Amino acid sequence: MIIYGIPTQRNLRLENVFEKVKEIINYVRGRGDEALIELTKKFDKVSIDSVVLDIDQLKRCCRDLDQAITKSINKVFSFLWRFHEKTLPRNMVFEIDGVILGYIWRSVESVGVYVPGGRKSYPSSLMMCGIPAKVAGVEKLYVASPPLLNGCVNPAVAYISLELGVEEVYRVGGAQAIAALAYGTETVKKVAKIVGPGNIYVQAAKFLVQDVVSIDGVEGPTELVVVADESADPHLVALDMMSQAEHGVEALVVLLTTSNDLANKVSQILGNDKDHVYYITTVKSIDEAIELVNKLAPEHLSLHISSYEKYIDKVVNVGAISIKNEAPALIDYIGPNHVLPTNSWAKSRGALSVYDFLKPISIVMNSSSIDRELLDSVISLARYEGFEIHSRSIGVRYGYRHGD
Repeated sequence: MIIYGIPTQRNLRLENVFEKVKEIINYVRGRGDEALIELTKKFDKVSIDSVVLDIDQLKRCCRDLDQAITKSINKVFSFLWRFHEKTLPRNMVFEIDGVILGYIWRSVESVGVYVPGGRKSYPSSLMMCGIPAKVAGVEKLYVASPPLLNGCVNPAVAYISLELGVEEVYRVGGAQAIAALAYGTETVKKVAKIVGPGNIYVQAAKFLVQDVVSIDGVEGPTELVVVADESADPHLVALDMMSQAEHGVEALVVLLTTSNDLANKVSQILGNDKDHVYYITTVKSIDEAIELVNKLAPEHLSLHISSYEKYIDKVVNVGAISIKNEAPALIDYIGPNHVLPTNSWAKSRGALSVYDFLKPISIVMNSSSIDRELLDSVISLARYEGFEIHSRSIGVRYGYRHGD
């Protein structure tokens, strides 16, 4: 279905499922593994007798994985690992006005990765989350993913888990998996951070457990805004839009174009798709389109324009940009990451990266050459704020007497 205009609201409304998700969270907190087994039977229609898949079970899960897929996974795995290694930050300790200070980086100790299942399989999501975590130095990595009818997780998910050296894989999905990772059960380990995409129930659960665990953000449903001028190929534009709509009927897909002719041609192509909603609108200029993009703050932006260099610096609020007619779908596989902010979260954060698994720890060292005027100013500010002992604790180290 084609809608001519700009979307006024997102398709994701977490508050609509909060009460149901709270019930699931509390049920898991109260009954642990028993609740996970019961809810897996109820929601996934799969009977399991235990939550954890051990190494031997994982190997059995992936033994029938097609060798061509294994080869493809290995190639993408290596590519992503090399990229994330190049983005690792260095410790920074330096001297300013006689003060030695800076940041040293430490990794998050334990991370839970949620890998969606259901209508589609997403082994690529495990690579997108697990590789930057491992590159960052995360020692304990856990995976939760819905089971197949045979009790295994997706074979590619099992294979990638083995390649990453994860601690444990839990064959549990949905809000119940998030609750288990956040609070722990008899077998599921409580983690320091939960990352990964998922449906509205998963995202609502992540949002609700933030009082006890860190999360990466809200990711889903998919969002794409295409900005195009008269130079754009209508078939490529339509393919980009349909590719992101392929993620599900909740996807938000928008075309902003300066060309009425392009809008009509794309509309004709998309008109054959009766399962998804597409927004198309014409704008007076690319500047106007970019202004609308920054207000929408979409997950994906695809630029089908002749001179993107003039406008790229004006793009502020997006998760990822595809330029020079590159397919946004490529980002889903070679990144830098397809775990991206949705629901306007792109106004405050970006794609998942090694930085999501690292903590900058502040460090300051005593120095006898500290600038005295700076020291006087610090002591003065401490006293102004009513912290007399702060001022004394600082000053005594540099020869200040009480009352100075």
